[in-house]
Amino acid sequence: MSGVNPYFFIKEVPTEELVKLLARKIKELKSEKDTTANLNLQLRNTVKELKNTQDELLRNREILQDEVKQKTDELINLERVSILGNFTARAAHDLNNPLSVIKNSSQILRINLDKHLDEKSKAQWSRLDRAVARMSHQIDDVLGFVKPPTLERKKHVVASILSDVLERMEIPSNIEIHPPLVGSTIYCDYEKIEIVFVNLLTNAIQAIGNNDGSIDITISDDSDPKYVQIIVQDSGCGVPPNLSDKLFEPFFTTKQTGTGLGLVSCKSIVKEHGGHIGITSIFGKGTTIKLRLPKESEFDNLDTDDQEKTLKIKSR
Repeated sequence: MSGVNPYFFIKEVPTEELVKLLARKIKELKSEKDTTANLNLQLRNTVKELKNTQDELLRNREILQDEVKQKTDELINLERVSILGNFTARAAHDLNNPLSVIKNSSQILRINLDKHLDEKSKAQWSRLDRAVARMSHQIDDVLGFVKPPTLERKKHVVASILSDVLERMEIPSNIEIHPPLVGSTIYCDYEKIEIVFVNLLTNAIQAIGNNDGSIDITISDDSDPKYVQIIVQDSGCGVPPNLSDKLFEPFFTTKQTGTGLGLVSCKSIVKEHGGHIGITSIFGKGTTIKLRLPKESEFDNLDTDDQEKTLKIKSR
């Protein structure tokens, strides 16, 4: 037994095959290592994506919370405005009747007594008329805001509307107004667009104040051929940057005697016409207001067949 190999039961493997076997195993281990590295990389990327998704969800949750709070505040404000609107509508309506009596009585008395009044009395009477006109204008602002009337639209020339408005307004001697002599036709409610121009020109006059200034009104074609662009530009005091976003908010005003409803009414009227109004203001230099109003009705833009169909639907 002494001459017997103690490892006789182990099969002898040639060195060449052993090298090949080891090389194959090393290759398999390397492949498994690469696979493991790829899996680890994918896992890290997945964890990173989950973290990014979690961060995005948190941001979206904060945004949604802010939006919910904003919408809730808006609903609360709308409810308050609705309640206040109903009250102010009744109050404005009740005030409008006696104010009309005062206005008419003042005009009649002025006609009958004019030849007996001295210059001081005439000046006092003029202040009375301006005060009544200002009150009437503010009441119209309130009624126009809380109860927008139904539009009665026809085709009108913009320059003609502006001419009528300027004839009735009192323009200070220190302000020059340059209206368009000719202008495009728009499809509008004449009286409501008059209100828009009165409000815009009144704001421009008040912004200029006692300083020498000018108001330029221009009319041009819009980028959309169905619309007309009207620009009212003044050389007044302008609006501070921190207040420009509040100009169309109800009851916001920078004037002591304003209702804060003039521009709101303008926006409502223009929107009802299917148009758009925008304001650009530079503090200390002036304000530019751009109106965009339709030239024609929706009916005019339809072809003959569509017009007949529309008429049949309306006649039912």
